[in-house]
Amino acid sequence: MRARLPKASLPEPLARALSRAKRQPVLAALAALLVVALVFAALPVLDLAVSRAFWADGAFVGTSDGTARFVRNFARIVEALVALAVGLPLVFKLVWPESRLLIAPRIPLFLYAVFALGPGLIVNGILKAHSGRPRPRHLAEFGGDALFARVGDFSGSCLSNCSFVSGEAASAFWLVALVFVVPKAWRAPVLLASILLAAAASWSRVAMGGHFLSDVLIAWLVTLLVMLLVKEPVLRRFQPALDRAIEAGIARLGRFLRYLLWKAGRAREKRRAA
Repeated sequence: MRARLPKASLPEPLARALSRAKRQPVLAALAALLVVALVFAALPVLDLAVSRAFWADGAFVGTSDGTARFVRNFARIVEALVALAVGLPLVFKLVWPESRLLIAPRIPLFLYAVFALGPGLIVNGILKAHSGRPRPRHLAEFGGDALFARVGDFSGSCLSNCSFVSGEAASAFWLVALVFVVPKAWRAPVLLASILLAAAASWSRVAMGGHFLSDVLIAWLVTLLVMLLVKEPVLRRFQPALDRAIEAGIARLGRFLRYLLWKAGRAREKRRAA
């Protein structure tokens, strides 16, 4: 008879923290965001040290190595394909209003809402537009002429499309939202794949001198926080009424567009007859 091995257990403080995070994920994500921001604000040398590790022979290694550029482009393609795949059933329903939707309407609503609010509005629309933080490759430490600005310092010399935070890290991390909508058996592999892709895409931006490590980590946590905030109303609270309302709305819009096309066709026929 085989002896049973004792199960490995986490230290009690860590186990309590994980249990609390599982019960209150929004608060946990917010706390993690604040901790990361405070650490990098208090220790700006961390950002410079990580960026310096990718600086060699007067350039960032990612600018001369094709690997970083390939990873960056690959992540963009995957994000575009996912966004397209999620939207195709909606287009199909719009063209054929009487057909049944091939996907629960809440799934594309959730994914598009997370992208629009996280990487779209908060990251690119607010933070990158107003943070003023120069990118690593623009700093005097790395051959440029700009002064370093730590996390929380919005008085930097960058005027637009600034370093804080990373838009591409946020959009790559957006793929983690798939974990909330795929079948349970797929969640672990989808989580692993999306985290690896987000990490690779973020690494490419740091290696190319486009972003600091803090830009990446805070972009991830902002996107995660948006995910958790949107998940409750869209995927749980207003179901199934939300699904029915979205499907009916798309069907009505599809019929209206079909009517407009029919009217336009009739108008063309009348002009030809005249």
